[in-house]
Amino acid sequence: MTNLVIDIGNTRTKVAVFEDDNMIDFCAEELVTLPFLKDFFTKYPIDNSIISSVSFGKREISNFLEKKSNFIEFDASTYTGLKIDYETPYTLGKDRIAAAIGALEIVPDSNLLVIDIGSCITFDLVTQDSTFHGGNIAPGFYMRIKAMHDYTAKLPIVKQRIPTGFIGKNTKDAVLFGAYWGIVYEIDSFIRRMQQEYPDIKVILTGGDTPYFENSIKQCTFAVSNLVLVGLNKVISSIVNS
Repeated sequence: MTNLVIDIGNTRTKVAVFEDDNMIDFCAEELVTLPFLKDFFTKYPIDNSIISSVSFGKREISNFLEKKSNFIEFDASTYTGLKIDYETPYTLGKDRIAAAIGALEIVPDSNLLVIDIGSCITFDLVTQDSTFHGGNIAPGFYMRIKAMHDYTAKLPIVKQRIPTGFIGKNTKDAVLFGAYWGIVYEIDSFIRRMQQEYPDIKVILTGGDTPYFENSIKQCTFAVSNLVLVGLNKVISSIVNS
């Protein structure tokens, strides 16, 4: 079974092809276009396709995928096998649901804290009985830098990178170090708080900014850059095999 999996985020679109559970192709683009997707159908015998999007409105792409494959537009009503303990499930980000499913696929039968470091940082609790219990949302790395620039008179925009120190000796480093180390200690503190309730909890990092942080978060169990794609592929399998 060959699946085309599409995750349209706030800043990038990630596309992967899976042969059963194995990712055999991957790319990331700023924008998804119909010619771009058609190339995958030329290269692979796509059976199924799925889209998860924060704001998907391109009907021509949906129509094409419906004609060429068994198409699933992932939303709150899509069958996933994941129990949702959340007061407003229809406002829950689809990427958060998919990441939770992907985490359980990689580390089954475990209590999990899924931390997605992207435009925003999400902290989500998933328990070993496959229940999503909700979580928190905080500003991401670039968002913190941009906010300091936008809401002050003189603080500069600085490029994201891993700091070479802890105390900034100039204004650019002060902005960078403050944003970076603030995230590190926020994540570490959140992990310690969750360990009080779930001593055996495993921590999975994902998201586009994970490479900046994975070596600084000492209590991380796994770092999986494309967890949402893994989860979306699992959704296809669950639906096709149900």
